[in-house]
Amino acid sequence: AVDDGRVEHEHWRGAIALKLVLHPDEVTTVPPPDPLFVLAPRLGYLPQVSQQALEQFGGALPPGANEPWFEYRGVPLKWHLPTGALYDLLSDGEYPWKLTIHFRAYPRDVLQPVRGSVEETLQATYLNSLKEAAYVLTGNSNAVMSLSKKSQQELLQNVLEAQQVEFHQNMQKMDLTKPLKARVPVRIYAREKVFDSFTGWKSIDYASKSLHIEGESSGDSQDHLSVKHVLRHSLANVSDGDLESVKVVVAGVEIDLDSNLAEVYAYLKNADLWLYVTVILKPKRTSAAAGTG
Repeated sequence: AVDDGRVEHEHWRGAIALKLVLHPDEVTTVPPPDPLFVLAPRLGYLPQVSQQALEQFGGALPPGANEPWFEYRGVPLKWHLPTGALYDLLSDGEYPWKLTIHFRAYPRDVLQPVRGSVEETLQATYLNSLKEAAYVLTGNSNAVMSLSKKSQQELLQNVLEAQQVEFHQNMQKMDLTKPLKARVPVRIYAREKVFDSFTGWKSIDYASKSLHIEGESSGDSQDHLSVKHVLRHSLANVSDGDLESVKVVVAGVEIDLDSNLAEVYAYLKNADLWLYVTVILKPKRTSAAAGTG
Protein backbone atom coordinates (compact mmCIF):
# COMPACT_ATOMS: atom_id res chain seq x y z
CA ALA A 1 0.00 0.00 0.00
CA VAL A 2 1.12 3.55 -0.69
CA ASP A 3 1.85 5.68 2.36
CA ASP A 4 0.10 8.91 1.30
CA GLY A 5 1.76 11.07 3.94
CA ARG A 6 5.24 9.75 3.19
CA VAL A 7 4.86 10.32 -0.57
CA GLU A 8 3.65 13.88 -0.08
CA HIS A 9 6.37 14.64 2.46
CA GLU A 10 9.09 13.47 0.04
CA HIS A 11 7.43 15.44 -2.75
CA TRP A 12 7.54 18.63 -0.70
CA ARG A 13 11.12 18.25 0.49
CA GLY A 14 12.45 17.66 -3.04
CA ALA A 15 15.14 20.08 -4.22
CA ILE A 16 17.44 20.55 -7.20
CA ALA A 17 21.16 21.22 -6.71
CA LEU A 18 22.10 24.19 -8.90
CA LYS A 19 25.55 25.36 -9.96
CA LEU A 20 25.16 29.00 -10.94
CA VAL A 21 27.84 30.71 -13.03
CA LEU A 22 27.83 34.42 -13.89
CA HIS A 23 27.79 35.03 -17.65
CA PRO A 24 31.30 36.02 -18.85
CA ASP A 25 30.01 39.21 -20.50
CA GLU A 26 28.97 40.50 -17.08
CA VAL A 27 32.22 39.69 -15.27
CA THR A 28 34.39 42.76 -14.58
CA THR A 29 36.84 41.20 -12.12
CA VAL A 30 39.97 39.05 -12.41
CA PRO A 31 39.72 36.29 -11.50
CA PRO A 32 35.98 35.80 -12.13
CA PRO A 33 33.79 35.00 -9.12
CA ASP A 34 33.41 31.40 -8.01
CA PRO A 35 30.23 29.52 -8.96
CA LEU A 36 27.37 29.48 -6.47
CA PHE A 37 26.03 26.11 -5.37
CA VAL A 38 22.49 26.28 -4.03
CA LEU A 39 19.56 23.95 -3.36
CA ALA A 40 16.40 25.15 -5.10
CA PRO A 41 13.07 23.67 -3.94
CA ARG A 42 11.36 21.65 -6.68
CA LEU A 43 8.01 23.30 -6.01
CA GLY A 44 9.47 26.80 -6.05
CA TYR A 45 10.73 29.08 -8.83
CA LEU A 46 14.22 29.99 -10.04
CA PRO A 47 14.03 33.73 -9.22
CA GLN A 48 13.85 32.88 -5.52
CA VAL A 49 17.60 32.14 -5.54
CA SER A 50 18.50 35.39 -7.34
CA GLN A 51 19.18 37.30 -4.11
CA GLN A 52 21.73 34.69 -3.01
CA ALA A 53 23.25 34.91 -6.46
CA LEU A 54 23.46 38.69 -6.28
CA GLU A 55 25.31 38.43 -2.98
CA GLN A 56 27.78 36.04 -4.64
CA PHE A 57 28.26 37.89 -7.93
CA GLY A 58 27.30 41.51 -7.20
CA GLY A 59 30.90 42.67 -6.74
CA ALA A 60 31.82 41.51 -10.25
CA LEU A 61 28.93 43.15 -12.13
CA PRO A 62 29.22 46.20 -14.40
CA PRO A 63 27.21 49.34 -13.53
CA GLY A 64 23.47 49.11 -14.15
CA ALA A 65 20.16 47.89 -12.77
CA ASN A 66 19.93 44.28 -11.62
CA GLU A 67 17.40 42.20 -13.59
CA PRO A 68 18.21 38.53 -12.89
CA TRP A 69 17.45 35.80 -15.41
CA PHE A 70 18.71 32.29 -16.03
CA GLU A 71 20.03 30.54 -19.11
CA TYR A 72 20.66 26.89 -19.98
CA ARG A 73 22.56 25.83 -23.09
CA GLY A 74 22.23 29.33 -24.48
CA VAL A 75 18.45 29.55 -23.97
CA PRO A 76 16.68 31.84 -21.46
CA LEU A 77 14.66 29.77 -18.97
CA LYS A 78 10.96 30.41 -18.48
CA TRP A 79 11.08 31.20 -14.79
CA HIS A 80 7.28 31.05 -14.33
CA LEU A 81 7.50 27.24 -14.54
CA PRO A 82 8.29 25.48 -11.24
CA THR A 83 11.98 24.65 -10.87
CA GLY A 84 11.33 20.91 -10.67
CA ALA A 85 9.31 20.93 -13.89
CA LEU A 86 12.07 22.85 -15.69
CA TYR A 87 14.68 20.40 -14.47
CA ASP A 88 12.68 17.32 -15.50
CA LEU A 89 12.03 18.78 -18.94
CA LEU A 90 15.44 20.17 -19.87
CA SER A 91 18.32 18.80 -17.80
CA ASP A 92 18.70 15.21 -19.09
CA GLY A 93 19.62 14.32 -15.51
CA GLU A 94 22.58 16.72 -15.22
CA TYR A 95 23.40 17.09 -11.54
CA PRO A 96 24.16 19.57 -10.20
CA TRP A 97 22.28 21.48 -12.87
CA LYS A 98 24.70 24.07 -14.27
CA LEU A 99 22.89 27.29 -15.16
CA THR A 100 24.22 30.64 -16.30
CA ILE A 101 22.82 33.64 -14.47
CA HIS A 102 22.57 37.16 -15.90
CA PHE A 103 21.80 40.46 -14.22
CA ARG A 104 21.87 42.63 -17.36
CA ALA A 105 20.17 42.66 -20.80
CA TYR A 106 16.90 41.01 -19.69
CA PRO A 107 15.38 39.28 -22.78
CA ARG A 108 11.91 40.84 -22.73
CA ASP A 109 11.09 39.40 -26.13
CA VAL A 110 11.41 35.88 -24.71
CA LEU A 111 10.60 35.96 -20.98
CA GLN A 112 7.74 37.31 -18.94
CA PRO A 113 8.75 40.68 -17.49
CA VAL A 114 9.57 41.06 -13.81
CA ARG A 115 7.24 43.78 -12.52
CA GLY A 116 8.23 45.35 -9.24
CA SER A 117 10.27 43.20 -6.88
CA VAL A 118 11.03 39.52 -7.46
CA GLU A 119 8.66 38.68 -4.59
CA GLU A 120 5.80 40.69 -6.10
CA THR A 121 6.32 39.09 -9.50
CA LEU A 122 6.40 35.57 -8.06
CA GLN A 123 3.29 36.37 -6.02
CA ALA A 124 1.34 37.42 -9.10
CA THR A 125 2.60 34.49 -11.19
CA TYR A 126 1.83 31.88 -8.54
CA LEU A 127 -1.65 33.25 -7.79
CA ASN A 128 -2.56 33.41 -11.49
CA SER A 129 -1.60 29.76 -11.91
CA LEU A 130 -3.50 28.83 -8.74
CA LYS A 131 -6.60 30.69 -9.99
CA GLU A 132 -6.45 28.80 -13.29
CA ALA A 133 -6.26 25.50 -11.39
CA ALA A 134 -9.14 26.54 -9.12
CA TYR A 135 -11.26 27.25 -12.18
CA VAL A 136 -10.66 23.73 -13.50
CA LEU A 137 -11.32 22.15 -10.11
CA THR A 138 -14.43 24.08 -9.06
CA GLY A 139 -15.69 26.05 -12.04
CA ASN A 140 -14.54 29.43 -10.73
CA SER A 141 -11.57 31.05 -9.02
CA ASN A 142 -13.52 32.70 -6.19
CA ALA A 143 -11.77 30.68 -3.48
CA VAL A 144 -8.39 32.14 -4.46
CA MET A 145 -9.73 35.64 -5.09
CA SER A 146 -11.31 35.74 -1.62
CA LEU A 147 -8.03 35.09 0.20
CA SER A 148 -6.74 38.03 2.21
CA LYS A 149 -3.50 39.64 1.00
CA LYS A 150 -1.79 38.28 4.12
CA SER A 151 -2.93 34.73 3.35
CA GLN A 152 -1.80 35.09 -0.26
CA GLN A 153 1.66 36.18 0.87
CA GLU A 154 1.85 33.39 3.44
CA LEU A 155 0.84 30.84 0.81
CA LEU A 156 3.67 31.88 -1.51
CA GLN A 157 6.19 31.79 1.35
CA ASN A 158 4.99 28.28 2.22
CA VAL A 159 5.75 27.25 -1.37
CA LEU A 160 9.13 28.97 -1.66
CA GLU A 161 10.29 27.61 1.70
CA ALA A 162 8.73 24.15 1.23
CA GLN A 163 6.56 24.52 4.36
CA GLN A 164 4.18 21.64 3.80
CA VAL A 165 2.20 21.83 7.05
CA GLU A 166 1.71 25.59 6.92
CA PHE A 167 0.78 25.38 3.23
CA HIS A 168 -2.06 22.97 3.95
CA GLN A 169 -3.26 25.13 6.81
CA ASN A 170 -3.54 28.08 4.43
CA MET A 171 -5.07 25.87 1.73
CA GLN A 172 -7.86 24.89 4.11
CA LYS A 173 -9.08 28.49 3.87
CA MET A 174 -10.01 27.58 0.29
CA ASP A 175 -12.15 24.54 -0.40
CA LEU A 176 -10.17 23.25 -3.37
CA THR A 177 -9.36 19.80 -2.07
CA LYS A 178 -12.38 18.05 -3.63
CA PRO A 179 -12.94 18.77 -7.32
CA LEU A 180 -16.56 19.83 -7.73
CA LYS A 181 -16.53 19.41 -11.49
CA ALA A 182 -14.76 16.02 -11.44
CA ARG A 183 -11.82 17.51 -13.32
CA VAL A 184 -8.15 17.94 -12.54
CA PRO A 185 -5.72 20.41 -14.18
CA VAL A 186 -2.75 18.95 -16.08
CA ARG A 187 0.10 20.67 -17.95
CA ILE A 188 2.05 18.52 -20.38
CA TYR A 189 5.46 19.39 -21.82
CA ALA A 190 7.05 17.13 -24.45
CA ARG A 191 10.59 17.26 -25.81
CA GLU A 192 12.20 15.18 -28.53
CA LYS A 193 15.29 17.12 -29.57
CA VAL A 194 18.26 18.23 -27.51
CA PHE A 195 17.39 21.55 -25.89
CA ASP A 196 19.91 24.18 -26.98
CA SER A 197 20.20 27.55 -28.72
CA PHE A 198 19.29 25.96 -32.07
CA THR A 199 16.13 24.19 -30.91
CA GLY A 200 15.07 26.27 -27.89
CA TRP A 201 11.50 26.59 -26.64
CA LYS A 202 10.01 26.21 -30.10
CA SER A 203 11.01 22.53 -29.92
CA ILE A 204 8.84 21.94 -26.83
CA ASP A 205 5.26 20.74 -27.35
CA TYR A 206 2.83 22.00 -24.72
CA ALA A 207 -0.73 21.09 -23.79
CA SER A 208 -2.91 22.33 -20.94
CA LYS A 209 -5.68 19.89 -20.08
CA SER A 210 -8.77 19.82 -17.93
CA LEU A 211 -8.82 16.08 -17.30
CA HIS A 212 -12.30 14.69 -16.73
CA ILE A 213 -12.62 12.09 -13.98
CA GLU A 214 -15.50 9.66 -14.39
CA GLY A 215 -17.85 8.64 -11.57
CA GLU A 216 -16.71 6.69 -8.56
CA SER A 217 -18.52 3.47 -9.47
CA SER A 218 -16.07 0.57 -9.56
CA GLY A 219 -17.58 -0.47 -12.87
CA ASP A 220 -16.55 2.72 -14.64
CA SER A 221 -13.78 2.39 -17.19
CA GLN A 222 -10.68 4.32 -16.23
CA ASP A 223 -8.81 3.73 -19.49
CA HIS A 224 -9.19 7.36 -20.52
CA LEU A 225 -7.22 8.39 -17.43
CA SER A 226 -4.11 6.40 -18.32
CA VAL A 227 -0.97 8.36 -19.12
CA LYS A 228 -0.89 6.72 -22.56
CA HIS A 229 -4.46 7.76 -23.44
CA VAL A 230 -4.02 11.34 -22.23
CA LEU A 231 -0.78 11.81 -24.16
CA ARG A 232 -2.26 10.28 -27.31
CA HIS A 233 -5.14 12.77 -27.22
CA SER A 234 -3.17 15.79 -26.02
CA LEU A 235 -0.06 16.01 -28.18
CA ALA A 236 -0.61 16.34 -31.90
CA ASN A 237 2.92 15.27 -32.85
CA VAL A 238 3.02 12.09 -30.74
CA SER A 239 2.12 8.82 -32.44
CA ASP A 240 1.41 5.41 -30.90
CA GLY A 241 4.87 4.40 -32.10
CA ASP A 242 6.44 7.31 -30.23
CA LEU A 243 4.73 6.19 -27.02
CA GLU A 244 6.51 2.83 -27.14
CA SER A 245 9.83 4.47 -26.26
CA VAL A 246 8.68 7.51 -24.33
CA LYS A 247 9.84 8.52 -20.85
CA VAL A 248 7.23 10.23 -18.68
CA VAL A 249 8.32 12.06 -15.53
CA VAL A 250 6.22 13.78 -12.86
CA ALA A 251 7.93 15.53 -9.94
CA GLY A 252 11.17 13.68 -10.65
CA VAL A 253 9.47 10.28 -10.68
CA GLU A 254 9.30 8.19 -13.87
CA ILE A 255 5.67 7.20 -14.43
CA ASP A 256 4.38 4.04 -16.13
CA LEU A 257 2.23 4.65 -19.22
CA ASP A 258 -0.60 2.64 -17.68
CA SER A 259 -0.65 4.81 -14.55
CA ASN A 260 -3.92 6.55 -13.71
CA LEU A 261 -3.25 10.28 -14.00
CA ALA A 262 -5.97 11.16 -11.48
CA GLU A 263 -4.13 9.05 -8.88
CA VAL A 264 -0.80 10.57 -9.87
CA TYR A 265 -2.40 14.00 -9.43
CA ALA A 266 -3.48 13.12 -5.88
CA TYR A 267 0.12 12.37 -4.86
CA LEU A 268 2.33 14.57 -7.05
CA LYS A 269 0.45 17.75 -7.98
CA ASN A 270 2.44 20.93 -7.71
CA ALA A 271 1.82 23.63 -5.10
CA ASP A 272 -0.18 25.63 -7.68
CA LEU A 273 -2.49 22.57 -7.89
CA TRP A 274 -1.41 21.73 -11.44
CA LEU A 275 0.09 18.38 -12.37
CA TYR A 276 3.22 18.95 -14.47
CA VAL A 277 3.85 16.02 -16.81
CA THR A 278 7.17 15.88 -18.66
CA VAL A 279 7.45 13.70 -21.76
CA ILE A 280 10.86 12.87 -23.22
CA LEU A 281 10.55 11.32 -26.68
CA LYS A 282 13.16 9.20 -28.37
CA PRO A 283 14.50 11.23 -31.33
CA LYS A 284 13.07 10.08 -34.66
CA ARG A 285 15.64 8.74 -37.11
CA THR A 286 15.54 10.51 -40.43
CA SER A 287 16.01 8.50 -43.62
CA ALA A 288 19.38 10.17 -44.11
CA ALA A 289 20.49 9.34 -40.60
CA ALA A 290 19.23 5.80 -40.94
CA GLY A 291 21.43 5.32 -43.99
CA THR A 292 24.67 6.36 -42.34
CA GLY A 293 26.94 3.76 -40.84
